Amino acid sequence: MRIPWRIRIFFLLVFIFSFLNTCFAGNSKQSDKDAMINCFLKNLYNFSFRTADSMVVVMNESGIDNSTLLIIRANLSWWKLLSGDDVAMNLRTCDSLLHESINLGSKIKKQNINSLLNIIYSYSLKARLENYKGNKLKSLIYFYKSITFINECLDIPEKDEKLNLVLGLYFYFMDYIENEYFLVNTIFFSFPKGDKKRGLMYLHGCSLSDNEVVRTEANYFLLKIYAYTEKDYSMAYQNALALTQQHPDNLVYNLEQFSLLLKMKKDIEAKSFQKKLITNILSANNLNRNQKNHFIYQLGELAKTAVKE
Repeated sequence: MRIPWRIRIFFLLVFIFSFLNTCFAGNSKQSDKDAMINCFLKNLYNFSFRTADSMVVVMNESGIDNSTLLIIRANLSWWKLLSGDDVAMNLRTCDSLLHESINLGSKIKKQNINSLLNIIYSYSLKARLENYKGNKLKSLIYFYKSITFINECLDIPEKDEKLNLVLGLYFYFMDYIENEYFLVNTIFFSFPKGDKKRGLMYLHGCSLSDNEVVRTEANYFLLKIYAYTEKDYSMAYQNALALTQQHPDNLVYNLEQFSLLLKMKKDIEAKSFQKKLITNILSANNLNRNQKNHFIYQLGELAKTAVKE
């Protein structure tokens, strides 16, 4: 069965990792771990992969639980993969780490909020990984599994930002699935109904968070929603600007901004942006040759697609 390309929108939900920094609360040692994980994620957003690599070594000795360490390492491999760095190796590494994380999470008999969030992330990223490899059916299966655990979060009485981000995505995309994909909707009939307005309310609230990681993730998802389902390119562009201003070295976010300029038919601005971005890529000290070639190629492909349209 060939799944329509728009169903890929579902898999935006699988890129949930912003809750990692809030999985610890309480004493000062836990606060130190929170700060360390936050710093690690910011380095990923800023494409500072060497620093992120070094931080993983430190975190291995920091007392952070094994489940979270597996997710941290999978996250690092995923972002390296997105950057075009040794794609085959990072694909295998990410896949192996996620299998280990899922196996570990499945053995927990009594799930708490932290373990729930960890296994939601593991299944979600596994779904995105399968989608990346072109395995649409497998991706849908893992997506479904992540939804079953998100469903368990709906009845948690005390909501915070990490939950609001997850629930915002759940309510928005479940509503979208219900209205756009009848056949797929039958798979999710037993879950609580979606609510786009409620989902967007949660996500917009998270986009104003004082927590930089939560704010970054919320802006990324809002960008994707407005660009690809709502078709409101102007709104999406505001989220893209927020991302590139906060993380100017993140070329994934820069490509999104370039793509939106093309969609809005702002050709002069797009050409100027493309020229500047090429210069930045070629002179970047934090990128290797493969990564530079990867993003130069992606820029060219986006430009070609825009010409055909």
